[in-house]
Amino acid sequence: MEAVAFKDKEKAFAEIRSLENVEECLILQTCNRIELYIVTEDEKNTVNLAKDYLAKRAMANAEEASKAIETSLDNDAFNHLLRVTSGLESMVIGEDQVLNQIWDAYLEAENAKTVGPILKHLFNRAMTVGRHVRNETGINKGAVSIGSAAVELAVNLLGNLEEKKILVMGAGEIGTLVAKALARRCLSPIFIANRTYDRAVKLAEDLSGKAVKFDQFEEVLVDADVVICSTSAPHYLLTKEMVSRLMKQRTNKNDLVIIDISNPRNVEKAVQEVAGTQLNNIDDLQFIAEKNKQERQKNIQKAVKILDEELVILNQDMKRLSVRLIISSLLSRAEEVRQKELATALNMIGNVNGRERKILEDLTSILLKQTFVPIVENLRLAAKNGDMQLIDMAVKLFEKTEKN
Repeated sequence: MEAVAFKDKEKAFAEIRSLENVEECLILQTCNRIELYIVTEDEKNTVNLAKDYLAKRAMANAEEASKAIETSLDNDAFNHLLRVTSGLESMVIGEDQVLNQIWDAYLEAENAKTVGPILKHLFNRAMTVGRHVRNETGINKGAVSIGSAAVELAVNLLGNLEEKKILVMGAGEIGTLVAKALARRCLSPIFIANRTYDRAVKLAEDLSGKAVKFDQFEEVLVDADVVICSTSAPHYLLTKEMVSRLMKQRTNKNDLVIIDISNPRNVEKAVQEVAGTQLNNIDDLQFIAEKNKQERQKNIQKAVKILDEELVILNQDMKRLSVRLIISSLLSRAEEVRQKELATALNMIGNVNGRERKILEDLTSILLKQTFVPIVENLRLAAKNGDMQLIDMAVKLFEKTEKN
């Protein structure tokens, strides 16, 4: 994931959009998932191109990345997105943060102008379903987040957090969740470091903690018991060289517990080689996540039942939408032909007054409407009945008409 992760989203949107037959695209990237949502008429070819694109990003790890890529098409893809927005695919079942992350991803794609009518409807509907599932099942009631799971891991490693010196690096959404979870478990003030110092100050004030300027966090780290990293920095904040140097100055007899839940990672893997340190990453949260999942089995079953019902509705929506686009394109093309032929006819007739021009305009419009009414109705009926063969045939006939 770290090798594949997108650091420049603007560039990534341009690259994905340029893949053959990609009509719309969206990137969802969180601490434990990287997903591409793509609209295309050439599923097999586009899937292969997208998989190849992702694998190549991993460079030396391309083969390993390729094996890890999973794909879903049509109904399976809709179902997957509904499960994601409902929190069923999260490491911590029912967590709410994924809703914000998905909506941010949608807004990024919309800003990059890679969202069209299909993804617009799909993601707006998925967000509505995600909130509905939480309201109906209570699957998020008391649910731990990735942030609080990291704190739970720290408790498991240390026994308790009383009188421990703790540094939180990052005051974004996850960092804030970490700090709030710590405030409920830790008696000592929490140290908060963030690249934007004012943000660290505000969070520290809310939690009776202490803000640390980012260029001074080493002063706290040197004697900290725990450091939890959750920034969006695209590079290592803690390196083996830095931690080795700080450990030599250390007077705290306890090991330094480091928990890195960032993506890409903030802590160099080689740090685990430094004596007196315990390095943990997001994979180590699996035990906490599994415990949470077992506690929520009844909620999960209720959620799945709701999703089964919602999936039927979404499928019908998407079929109707696909036909609407075909109809819109068909009528737009027919209108172009009408306007062109009308202009030719008027030129041939010569001088016509306003009343005569309006009669010809109305006549051609009525003929066009009457000609296409049964076609449109049949296409809508085909969408309702799931008759994709008829719809595909209409598209092919339309394409031939355009080429001719």
